[in-house]
Amino acid sequence: MTEPKASATKASPSSKSAQTEAGSASEVQSYIDTLIENQKVVSGAFKSTRERGVRLSDSLGKRITDNQADALELAKKLAASPKDYQGNISVLLESLSQSQAEAFDVFKAMISEQRDMSDAFNSTAKSLFEGTRNSSKAALSLYRSWGLENPMMEMAKKSFESAKEVAEKMTKSAA
Repeated sequence: MTEPKASATKASPSSKSAQTEAGSASEVQSYIDTLIENQKVVSGAFKSTRERGVRLSDSLGKRITDNQADALELAKKLAASPKDYQGNISVLLESLSQSQAEAFDVFKAMISEQRDMSDAFNSTAKSLFEGTRNSSKAALSLYRSWGLENPMMEMAKKSFESAKEVAEKMTKSAA
């Protein structure tokens, strides 16, 4: 007496299932790609901000040390001939004029940096808006691929509904 042999062939996935898997993989990759692009935008914004901060700090540090050196030079000139009132007033007025010019240069630099920061912010915001929109589209497409076209989703929904019914019955019986 011979026993029936188990079929040696495995059930092959249907072509629709294979297409759904390929579509899902493509949707996942698309979603991840949009997230990577958004991360690059944010990373670039941080890098740009850090570089701007370094430039401002370097510029400010140089201006402070240059102004200290100028003040010491002024003190040296004034101390060299304390009784030369006309010469000292002339040197002092020249120093004050130079100080005003320096203050104006600092103001212009600050305005320029403010404009650059505003432009960079607008550019980054626009890129992130576009990236978020693309990520949302990719996420929706991924949801549709996984949620609507996934045959396991129907079984999960039925299981969830059954669990919900059991919980409702238990709640009513406990009340």
